[in-house]
Amino acid sequence: MSGGGYRALTFDGDGTLWNFESAMSLALEDAARLLRASGVGRPDGPVTARWLREVRDSVARLDAYRGQSMEKIRLASFETALTHCGHADPKLARDVHGVYMRARWARLRAYDDVPGSLAALRSRYRLALVTNGNTHPHRVGLDGLFETVVVAAECGLHKPDPEIYRFTVDRLRLDACDVLHVGDDPVEDVIAGRRAGLDTTWINRDGREWPHDEAPPMVVADLRELVLHLTGQ
Repeated sequence: MSGGGYRALTFDGDGTLWNFESAMSLALEDAARLLRASGVGRPDGPVTARWLREVRDSVARLDAYRGQSMEKIRLASFETALTHCGHADPKLARDVHGVYMRARWARLRAYDDVPGSLAALRSRYRLALVTNGNTHPHRVGLDGLFETVVVAAECGLHKPDPEIYRFTVDRLRLDACDVLHVGDDPVEDVIAGRRAGLDTTWINRDGREWPHDEAPPMVVADLRELVLHLTGQ
C-alpha cells in the first residue's frame, strides 16, 4: 500500500486513536470505591469495577437503550446496579455517574503515535472520525485535525452497520473507493467498512491474531506504520 489513490482517511476513535479501555477501567474503579464507601454492596459480594462493567453491558443490550447516547446508557447502568444492590437512589446514581465521567475524561489520552501521525496525514488527506463512542477530538487534544466527526448516537447509525460509513462518505462528498478506513475492531471497523465499499486497515496495537476466516486487510501496529505505508516517510 503506497497511498492507494485515497482522497480521505476515516478513523475509529476508541482503541484506535486513544486508550479508552484504560481510562474506562480506572474510572470504574473510582465509581466502585464511591459506591462501597456509600455502604452499597451486592447480595453476593462487594461492588467491583468488573461487575459495574458487566451491568453496563447488559443495559446496553436492552432494546430500550438502542441508539441512546453513551452517557445515558452509563447513567442507566449505575441506576440498575443500585437497584440490584437493593439501594435504589437516583441522586447517588447521578453522583456516581458524575465521578465516573470526570475520572474518565481526566484519564483519557491519545496514544503517543497519534498526534504527529495525524498531522502528517492531514497534509495529504482529508481526515474524518467515525465512532460509536462519545469522545470528540478536543477531549484528547486532537481538535482541528478532522474535517468531519460522525458520532453514532448523533447520526442514528451504529457500527457494524455499513450505513454509518456510507453516511460519512456522503458527508465528505466522495466515493467509497476514495476512502480508507482505519480501526481496531475486526467486525465494526474492518468488515463493516469493507461491506460499505471502503478499503480498510486493521490497527492491531496488541499483536492479536486475526479472528475471522475472511482474510485480514492491511495490518499496522500503530499510526506511524500507517504513515510509512501511505507516504513512504
